[in-house]
Amino acid sequence: MHKKGFTILEVLLSIVLISIVLLLLLRVMMSLENIGHDPSYASDDEIIRTEIIKNIESDFLTYHLNGLEVIKSEKNTKIVLKMDQEKEIIIERKRLIYNDEVYSLKSNNATYDLCVTYTYQDLENDYYLLELTIPVLIEGENTTHHDDLVLTYLGVKKEDTNYLDFSC
Repeated sequence: MHKKGFTILEVLLSIVLISIVLLLLLRVMMSLENIGHDPSYASDDEIIRTEIIKNIESDFLTYHLNGLEVIKSEKNTKIVLKMDQEKEIIIERKRLIYNDEVYSLKSNNATYDLCVTYTYQDLENDYYLLELTIPVLIEGENTTHHDDLVLTYLGVKKEDTNYLDFSC
């Protein structure tokens, strides 16, 4: 006899994915609120930052992340996303390149910080959360974290899943 319905794991995974999408929308809404209030905010680049986050996190859902490597040089920082299909994020001072698409900053006083960070957090039921932050500097300083590119990945632990928190 076949029973129709959802398993608890399917419901839990649905709730987690909806929560991540809602968290992203909340960040965008909070950032939009600050546009008119903070003159140091890189408001010209809000749409670009949202598009970058959407494209990368869409690939996170399509291709499963198995690891990442950060390679920093004087001119740029390369983040190699080890997924089913390997992808690279190349960060330069005024632009970011992902999937051969170039996302240039329009704000005159905004630049990307070449020093990226990521944090790993164990969750219940063999899940983990990885948060990758690419800071955006306004006149050389990270005055507000509303400008930063924050990418999140919710993954299932495997035997070879091993991330150490990283910062330059």
